[in-house]
Amino acid sequence: MARGLTSAVKTELATGNIEPVILLELGFGTPVYLTNASFDITSSVSGSSRTYQANGHFRGITGVSETNAPSKNSLVVNLSGVDQTYISIALNENIINDNVFVYRGFLDANLALIADPFLLFYGTIDEYKITDTTKSASINLTVTSHWGNFSKQSGRTTSDTSQKRFFSSDKGMEFSALTVSDIKWGRV
Repeated sequence: MARGLTSAVKTELATGNIEPVILLELGFGTPVYLTNASFDITSSVSGSSRTYQANGHFRGITGVSETNAPSKNSLVVNLSGVDQTYISIALNENIINDNVFVYRGFLDANLALIADPFLLFYGTIDEYKITDTTKSASINLTVTSHWGNFSKQSGRTTSDTSQKRFFSSDKGMEFSALTVSDIKWGRV
């Protein structure tokens, strides 16, 4: 678990007297900084000092996993929807593909944040789900790692429709759907 932890974090981890906290950065139009600690935390995890709010709206994260191979990892960030702030943002802004940074920090015995929390997860919002009942409201943000679009094939296809979209009079792909298995590319 070394992953470049600072010596201060390693020393504090060795004491066994630590309290882990999560620092969450949501890259909405106006960025939102939240923590699961019981008090606001100021940290400079990304170079500039930011205050992560402990307002109770950050309910938790599920599905954090890590692999040693490039694969699509996802997690779900659960936010309270009681005061409608985040629901309003989701409905009024295009939050899909907004960046999300999840940092793991540690508090020492004096409840002070140990310098340099590490990046636990980085991804973009893939989808969101709003749940609203008579007793509670929440918004779940599904965040997918940067490998989410790795297998996506973008660009043009070898179809007549795709070719005519750019070159309306070209007939080069007119029979491509019928002969796609017979096309020999390069030398035989």
